[in-house]
Amino acid sequence: MKENKKSMLLWAILSLSMINAFVGTGISPALSSIKAYFSDSPQILVQMIVSLPSLLVIVVALFFPSLSKKVSMRKLTAIGITLFTVGGLAGGVTSSIYTMILTRIIIGLGYGFMMPLSVGLLAYFYDSKEQHRLNGEIVIWSSVSSIVCMILAGYLAVISWRCVFLVYLVGIPCLWLCWKYIPDEKLNSPENKVSLSMIRRTLPYVVGIFVIFTAYFAILNNCSNISVSEGTVAAAHIGTVMTIQTFSSLFTGRAIEWFKKIFGGGVKIVIWIAAIGGLLSLCVPGSFPLLCLGLLLFGIALALAVGTLNAEAAIACNKNEALSVGTLIMFMRSFGQFSSPITMSALGAAVGSANVRFPYVGSAVLCGIMLVVFLIIGYKKK
Repeated sequence: MKENKKSMLLWAILSLSMINAFVGTGISPALSSIKAYFSDSPQILVQMIVSLPSLLVIVVALFFPSLSKKVSMRKLTAIGITLFTVGGLAGGVTSSIYTMILTRIIIGLGYGFMMPLSVGLLAYFYDSKEQHRLNGEIVIWSSVSSIVCMILAGYLAVISWRCVFLVYLVGIPCLWLCWKYIPDEKLNSPENKVSLSMIRRTLPYVVGIFVIFTAYFAILNNCSNISVSEGTVAAAHIGTVMTIQTFSSLFTGRAIEWFKKIFGGGVKIVIWIAAIGGLLSLCVPGSFPLLCLGLLLFGIALALAVGTLNAEAAIACNKNEALSVGTLIMFMRSFGQFSSPITMSALGAAVGSANVRFPYVGSAVLCGIMLVVFLIIGYKKK
């Protein structure tokens, strides 16, 4: 493959990860206005505006490996981006909560197509040495696009909550890029399936992805309310403070090769130490410095987890299993996102804790279990 074409292929793949960040962050600055507009609608439907796309990823994962044998990679990306763009833009013109839910179903289906492709295509077109570096690139550009999207959506929200949905126009140049540079190839190998053998080879990595995103959404779902209600941060500034985690992930993505050079295989241990340190820092009430430290450390853990565990899972399998590996990773990632409040509520009920910070504690325990698992794996390898 010529160098220029290979470079553009990489940008096409990275664009899938970049616009994935728009699914949730794209409308977040206008959520309060959207909820106020639909205040007379059933609240369960209003809450699903944010959570529904992640649920649809889980649904798409059930049939994606079979579909990827029959439809080419280029066409799969085109289907995903088209659904993403149409569903996103349609949300800005709807006046009914039921129509809004329909648009979120459409965007969720598109999200479900794009997520496994963003990981699987890297595993298919690039070797194991390149995959670690390129998964770091995914972290970088996802963080950049998330930051840009939040800033742009914030300005659009001042005009109207409907204008915020214009951010989904980003799908149009991404569609052109993917259609032009992603090959029109089918991955119809009999190995392209989620098998028990694949699950066994990737189990610690995909469970790790589930745990890190369960913890990540425990922070997203609770940090703002806790910090503002306790007076640690003013409501007007909590959004700015929360970006510490995003910038931390961004710079960690830039330095991921440095981490792997310094710690080698031990970087998988660093992930869980940083995550536990971040979560325990957030457990301290009323401390602004520890709040910032907690977000900083967890941002490092999240970036290292995405950059390392994705690559390790793909490397554990062969090229023909690439899209199925991507499906499995993204299934566990979305399952962690969607089930995080349920998981933490269940753990809290099991131990009889109603503490507002229990989601941090529960997440730290799960990360501690993963730390032990990876210490055992590292010991066995030695």
